[in-house]
Amino acid sequence: MKITYKEVQSIQEFIDAIRIRVDVFIIEQKFKPGWEPDEEDKGARHFIGLVDGKVVSTLRIREVEDGVKIERMATKKAYRGMDISKGLIEFVLKEIKKIKPKRIWMEAQVQAQEFYKKCGFKSISEPYDLYGISHLKMEYS
Repeated sequence: MKITYKEVQSIQEFIDAIRIRVDVFIIEQKFKPGWEPDEEDKGARHFIGLVDGKVVSTLRIREVEDGVKIERMATKKAYRGMDISKGLIEFVLKEIKKIKPKRIWMEAQVQAQEFYKKCGFKSISEPYDLYGISHLKMEYS
């Protein structure tokens, strides 16, 4: 099993990434249809994790007023628990650090909090409802 990480460079890679987000957020987690993709995708940088050349994990980053925000992390169900997502986060953090942002943060689903803590993030808010799912703000330290 060969795992690689990269920034999205083609329309096909972008479509594959969006397809994973739809599968995870809309189908699996029951977010409202039409939520994926969104307008923010146009100005975001998109990254993917590949296994043997097949896109299995994705996230996007956006430069926002107070730093860089990591968003829409999703991994195909069959590839969870294999550290592919952790590798993607590590790859993306190296890319983000090149632009020296004030801070790196995210709005994470509470159920993923422990995963993000293992990746170097800490909670900086109490849980709150976002799109019907409990989230909290986390910051890279």
